Amino acid sequence: MLPDAFLRKLMFFAAAILCSTVLVCSEARPSDAVSKQHVKIGVVQLEDPFFYLDCFGPTMEYLRKKHPEIRFSTEEINLNISPEDLNKKPFDFLISPSGFFAAHMLPTGLRQIVTRKPEFSKNPSRSVGSLFVTTKNFPGNDVGSLLGRKAVSYESSALAGWLSGLHEITSHGFNTEKFFSEILFTNYSSPGPLSYLLSHKADVAIIPTCEFEQLAKNRRINPDNFKLIGLKPTDFACKTSTELFPDVVFSSFPKAEPEIVRTLTISLLTMPKELTKSDWSIASDFLGVQKLFENLKLGPYSDKEVSLLALAKRFQKELFLVFLLICGLLFHIIRVNQLVFKRTEELRTAISQRDAMSEIAKKRLKRLTQLEKRGMVSQISSVLAHELKQPISSVANYAKGLSKYLSKTNNSDEILHEAVREIDRGIRRAGDIVEKVRSYSKSSKDQLSVISLKDCAQKAIDSIKAFAPSQLKISSNLNSNPQIEADPLEIELLIFNLLKNAAEAAESLGENGSIICTVENSETQAIVSVKDNGPRISSEQLEKMKSALQESVKPDGLGLGLSIILAIAEKYRARIDFEQLELQGLQIFITFPKQQK
Repeated sequence: MLPDAFLRKLMFFAAAILCSTVLVCSEARPSDAVSKQHVKIGVVQLEDPFFYLDCFGPTMEYLRKKHPEIRFSTEEINLNISPEDLNKKPFDFLISPSGFFAAHMLPTGLRQIVTRKPEFSKNPSRSVGSLFVTTKNFPGNDVGSLLGRKAVSYESSALAGWLSGLHEITSHGFNTEKFFSEILFTNYSSPGPLSYLLSHKADVAIIPTCEFEQLAKNRRINPDNFKLIGLKPTDFACKTSTELFPDVVFSSFPKAEPEIVRTLTISLLTMPKELTKSDWSIASDFLGVQKLFENLKLGPYSDKEVSLLALAKRFQKELFLVFLLICGLLFHIIRVNQLVFKRTEELRTAISQRDAMSEIAKKRLKRLTQLEKRGMVSQISSVLAHELKQPISSVANYAKGLSKYLSKTNNSDEILHEAVREIDRGIRRAGDIVEKVRSYSKSSKDQLSVISLKDCAQKAIDSIKAFAPSQLKISSNLNSNPQIEADPLEIELLIFNLLKNAAEAAESLGENGSIICTVENSETQAIVSVKDNGPRISSEQLEKMKSALQESVKPDGLGLGLSIILAIAEKYRARIDFEQLELQGLQIFITFPKQQK
């Protein structure tokens, strides 16, 4: 519920307004129309009821009683009215906040008559401001500590309270639109701002200066429950967190008659203080409050929507100069763009040629790298073949000697005989490989023959079983037996490397890893394929394999296995195809042309 004192004032104000309305709106008697002079007073509309109760209402009642020979009429105007619209009003006097007066003083010719000086103020130029109040447990002490908090105040247009508080926040370099997380206005209803603090509905209350002291004096609050933020040192009777500004100004328009101005000035300066709990005095400094209105974009500084026609009329000279400047810029832009387009086309052609040459150079460099690697492998192979021939011959001789010794001594140990035979077979195969490498280095022609692709695949499978992990599943589908013309050792080596790469790819799957080798036959082609279920490889790695870049897809590989496969396939005009399986794994196809009869 509203306080009793406030209700009494509200009833008094309602009665005063009703009486004023009757006086203004009722038709004057003929004798009054002749004898009374009409004075129109404009009033800037505010939400603060105490302005009407303690200032406007008592002042108008006093003037009407003091000067019955004058017929006073009043009209409310909006706070954001423009100077042009204000000049059109038929006002003789204006009652307004000091900031509104300072902002309109020059464009409308307003002149101060008197300024309201509250009872607790000594200087009418320093009469009202704001106080930031929090609860006693609030962690901060300065204005910056209020950032992001929830604020509460009476209403948004009051200079004493909200506006002076916002001005103080901007003076600390903060953006008032983003300073508080939430803003509440009580519109002078209960509960008040300080009650919001105690109920934890807000973090900071922004109230007019001296209200805190008045509430404490009347024992409406306990000061120990609150904390005052950002106090400024001043000789003012009350504590303040902001600058102090003039209060309401009673001013005159140039059209007002000098005698009426003199009469009202004397009457207001001698008005009894008891009627309004304040004095009408004269303020000498309005710069601070003018800056406040400018910073907060209030009154004539507010952002207003204007029509294009009004803008064109107001800034026609500037717009004409801008038009000439734009024409010059357009001419310059068109001229420069023509040159830019020409140079850009030349540059684009040069870049395309450079990119094409760069791509050719990259391909040549990759080919040279491939040839260089093959050359190095060939040289290393020649050296190894040359150096291994003698040790292999020695091992072969020892194996033959051991075999003859076993026969001579009539040793019947079959395991020992089998071991000697396997050693002899391995030595012969190693010897064949060495001779093959030596034949490469001698540039001798290969001894090609018609061979069974099935037999080569079976030999490669038998060899890979000794190399691959024991848990890896190795299977084959060798139902077809196509014939091709090739060196059997090279074909076996090709299939072995395919199986070796597949085994390494599926090794990470453990017991779930598997590879399968398949030989297929058609009228003109013989196909051998190896499929694994290893992890999927990236598109980039697959492209490297397809492009024969000789780069290993394994982090610790040299890329030689793929190099051997590509070299042998190219030698026999075989085609290599890579197929990425849908879920996981890779399948490689080697397609050979069949031997024609």
